Amino acid sequence: MTQDNIERLALQREYFEKALNRLGEALALDESDVVRDAIIQRFEFTFEMAWKAMFRYLTDKGERVAAKAWAVLPIAFESLLIEDAEAWDKMRDYRNETSHEYNQIKAQEVAAFVRQRAYPALCALRDELAKRA
Repeated sequence: MTQDNIERLALQREYFEKALNRLGEALALDESDVVRDAIIQRFEFTFEMAWKAMFRYLTDKGERVAAKAWAVLPIAFESLLIEDAEAWDKMRDYRNETSHEYNQIKAQEVAAFVRQRAYPALCALRDELAKRA
C-alpha cells in the first residue's frame, strides 16, 4: 500500500468516525419528530461514509470491487469487516428509501432500526477498521 493510499484510507476513516459520533449525539437525545429526522439524516450520511471507508480499505488490500454500496457489502462481509450482513443490507435499503421520500411511519421504523441494529453495527465496523489500521 502506498503512502497516498494510507493517507486516503485514514481520511475516509476519519470522516466515517466523525459522522458516527454525530449520529451518536442524535441518538442520545429524547426522540421527537425533529430528533427523529436528525437521526435519519445522520444515519444516511454515516452509512455513506461507512461503505466508502470499507471500499477504500478493500481496494487498498487488493480487492476488485465496484464503488457502489451494493458491491462493497458482500465483499466486506466475506473479509470479516462486517458481521451482520442482514443488518447492513437493511441499512442500505433504508438509506435508499429515506433519501427519496418521507413517510412518518417509515421514519419511526427507521429510527428504531438505527437505534437497535444499525448503530451497533456501525460501531463494530469502526472498531474493526481500527484493529486493522
